[in-house]
Amino acid sequence: MDDRTELVLWTAGSILLSFIGALAAWIAVQEPQSRLGRFRSGWSGNPAGHAIVFLVRFAFYLGIPYITLMRHALSLVVIGFLGAETADLPWWTLGWTLADWAGALGWITGLGGIVAVTLFLGWWNVRRAILAHQGGDGFPAGGMAPASSILVVARESIFDEVHWAFYRAVPLLFISDPYWATLAGAALVIVEWVVDPAWHASIRDGSRREAALMQVGWLALSSAVFVMAHNVWPMIVLHVGLAWAIGHWAALLAGRTQPHAVVSGE
Repeated sequence: MDDRTELVLWTAGSILLSFIGALAAWIAVQEPQSRLGRFRSGWSGNPAGHAIVFLVRFAFYLGIPYITLMRHALSLVVIGFLGAETADLPWWTLGWTLADWAGALGWITGLGGIVAVTLFLGWWNVRRAILAHQGGDGFPAGGMAPASSILVVARESIFDEVHWAFYRAVPLLFISDPYWATLAGAALVIVEWVVDPAWHASIRDGSRREAALMQVGWLALSSAVFVMAHNVWPMIVLHVGLAWAIGHWAALLAGRTQPHAVVSGE
């Protein structure tokens, strides 16, 4: 089997595993008396269950790309974790020249700044709209999640960025234009979301809609930065920092709206 075919099979298998896992989780939540529901309630409240969930997610988001890398079906250069110019460069440049790093940081600063301002203003408008609608009674229950710790934000951001980079690999091998290849990779991610019943529920549910729409925004920003810089590392740093800042900003707005609410990290 050639490397391209193997990578296609790994990518298709990843989407299939995602669908099976999402469907099982959805059934467990919607039918708590079912076998899946009883299994979920049995492990959801103990540390061992949380550890198992973490290991499963770690294997899915990072393990699958690592296996394909070890089998030489995946290239770190192609997906933007290493630069192509490795000769006579210090190891800490990861294969990019200083000019390449400067260009990547420039794109991160420009695009990230635009996104940051947009998201901060968006949360502020959400707060104002809810206050105007409810006469100052505050956010609805469950509408604003407590701010996550930096470790949780870093974990989820790294999972997302590595996962999205992995899905770009197949289009980048078959499509010569990086722009269209990156769009095709983003389309694979969207396919994975669309087949998840919980994602549809989050889009319909106003209290969870912002999180789902923000995820779409992160994917769009990640794709744009990759097309411009072909370097995933600055995007990971931006994702972690900006997601943490926005989470605390939203929690601060909720705390100001609900004076007696306690805002805590996960």
